[in-house]
Amino acid sequence: MAGSSCRQIFKQIKTLLSSAVFLILSLAAGSATTDTVKIAVGEWPPYFSENAEGYGTYAQVVTRAFELEGVTVEYGFFPWRRALLQTQSGLWHASAGWGKTRDREPFFHFCDAVLVEREHFFYATDRPVEAQSLQDLSGLSLGVIDGAALGEELKELVSSGQITVFHQSTLEDLFKMLDVGRIDVVMGNEKVAADALASAFVDQETKRFKALENVTVLWDYRVIVSKKIENGEDLCARFNRGLRKLHDTGEYDRLLWPDTKEDGQSHASPS
Repeated sequence: MAGSSCRQIFKQIKTLLSSAVFLILSLAAGSATTDTVKIAVGEWPPYFSENAEGYGTYAQVVTRAFELEGVTVEYGFFPWRRALLQTQSGLWHASAGWGKTRDREPFFHFCDAVLVEREHFFYATDRPVEAQSLQDLSGLSLGVIDGAALGEELKELVSSGQITVFHQSTLEDLFKMLDVGRIDVVMGNEKVAADALASAFVDQETKRFKALENVTVLWDYRVIVSKKIENGEDLCARFNRGLRKLHDTGEYDRLLWPDTKEDGQSHASPS
């Protein structure tokens, strides 16, 4: 009887210890999940690229801002529209490099802007385009990265049928369409366009493309967090705190503009 009682006691102790270990491991796993953010993005060099150091300069800012707040970042690369939809559905926690628009607000928390720059409109010099305003683009065909926002004025021109839009996953593909005359104009960020042209054409060929001088659209590029995930607002708040620290220390400029001391760009200020 005594032996049987001892065995029963030891069995109970073993069960309790196993339960305790399971609980500790579960809590540890939960903590790791809470402090890891999965970010879906697309190719947009030099800011985002699967083959670049730190996945691109914008990605390095995002990674470091989260890191300062104890959050680890994991990146996944997809076509941009797919990255947006996977984040919207909550399959990925966040995405980055997006403008704030009314049609996106129901689905995402918008963090503070990482970058503020202008989208330019490029044409082929053998088919020159003269325009002083977006309205002057009426009757033309426009190439845009799939998933990119147009802005309210341009969106209205497209909705009314005054401008026809064609989509591709990358600016390289859009410039190739422009080169053979399938579209009249390409909308793109100046730095990203320069990288795309250098990738798609040899040096002399890149001179065949120019940007309209007086027609641009100003965008702020943000990290967006899915409203499908828990604590999305808190995740944005943590990112914003980290981003402010980067601005305060000057690390923001060193990460985003590694090749220049004075880049002359319009940067987002911490709010």
